[in-house]
Amino acid sequence: MAGPDTAQEPTIDSALLRHSVQTLAHAASFVEASAALNDVARAIGMPTMAWAPEVARPKFDAHMDAFLREQGWPDEVLTLWWGRNVMLSSPIYIRCRFKDVPFVTDVHGGGADLGRDNQRVAQIMLEMGLKALITAPVHLPRGQVAMVTWGGPLEPDAARVVLARTKPELLAAAHFFMDAFNTHVGVAETREEDLSRLTPREWDCLRLTAQGYREAEVGSVVGLAPTTVRFHLDNVARKLGASNRTHAVAIAVQLGLLGSIGS
Repeated sequence: MAGPDTAQEPTIDSALLRHSVQTLAHAASFVEASAALNDVARAIGMPTMAWAPEVARPKFDAHMDAFLREQGWPDEVLTLWWGRNVMLSSPIYIRCRFKDVPFVTDVHGGGADLGRDNQRVAQIMLEMGLKALITAPVHLPRGQVAMVTWGGPLEPDAARVVLARTKPELLAAAHFFMDAFNTHVGVAETREEDLSRLTPREWDCLRLTAQGYREAEVGSVVGLAPTTVRFHLDNVARKLGASNRTHAVAIAVQLGLLGSIGS
């Protein structure tokens, strides 16, 4: 006989989940992808969703706003989200920048360290009947970090059971959905041939500049005059479509071309 503390076993519709992920993989439109994502939510018993195309940029997105309203997120949450940059300090958004696999958030777990606005968002989620969230970070080219979140009435421990059983499917669903969104809005892709046009000397100058070396120091390391280093960096900026060398370094870092430059 089960004891009083035994957690309720979560129900997962595995057939619907697999079908929904397959639909997302081949979705012909963003509308079809959105419907399939709703089916994923039904399959795992976490029916209230949210997603964001970029967790590091608090910029209003009409598609995201419309989706959140359809999901029943109240005006107060959306006002906080769009008007006061709550997303930048959101614990979920912060975790998405550092994690690349789905994770569970306990909605009850919000403390004073969250800040007043994020505490209010957590309170509203509890009033909506959301006890736990499952979030899939989506790390994409050019440094874009998106996310898809499923929320529902499951307790955190039950949500962790769901995640343990569905992690590959949820991660795939999130990636396919964001791919459909980026296709819909026309996100520019990086052309590999543009990157291959950089010469070895241009790569050397770019990497050293990204590590904090000045023109004269770069020249000393690679055996070039500062004016030649400047010439190479100007070429790099032109080939990467950057407005200046600082912008060129930022683009190269976004594309993952320079590896780790923090140490």
